[in-house]
Amino acid sequence: MELKRKFAGIALGALVAMAAPATANALTLVIPFGNTPGAGKFVDNYTFNFPLAGKASVSVGSTLSGPGTNVNFATNSVRFNNQIVPVVSSGAIELLQLLNQPIVAGSQTLSVKGFAQALGSYSGTVTFASAPEPATWGLMILGFGAVGYSLRRRRALTLVPAKA
Repeated sequence: MELKRKFAGIALGALVAMAAPATANALTLVIPFGNTPGAGKFVDNYTFNFPLAGKASVSVGSTLSGPGTNVNFATNSVRFNNQIVPVVSSGAIELLQLLNQPIVAGSQTLSVKGFAQALGSYSGTVTFASAPEPATWGLMILGFGAVGYSLRRRRALTLVPAKA
């Protein structure tokens, strides 16, 4: 039994020594955008290129900070890859957010429509995050398995009654 334990320890040590971080293709990118469109209706279209499949989150907002600074987004008028970006809050501070939307590699589009007063502006961010590599998942699952195996195989204490 002792030989098996030594062999398992050597194998685990070799596995840990060979494990390299699998972050070569993991990528997170945050891109700010915004505009001061001037008085009247506006339509702004943005195109982003993200080279990997993964998830994207979009946040768009405007703040009424004084006379002539209002921006109103039309109902269902902010879209990311033709998906409606829902309103989170409205009023003096308007916020629209779409979180963790699955994307494919390539071109991503954002369309912002609304009505602005003369000094009105809006801004936001688009965050892209690629999916982890399969090697990362494999190593994580292997680690959980090794921990589970070691916990299951731990020797139980045997209590021996003391002699009177």
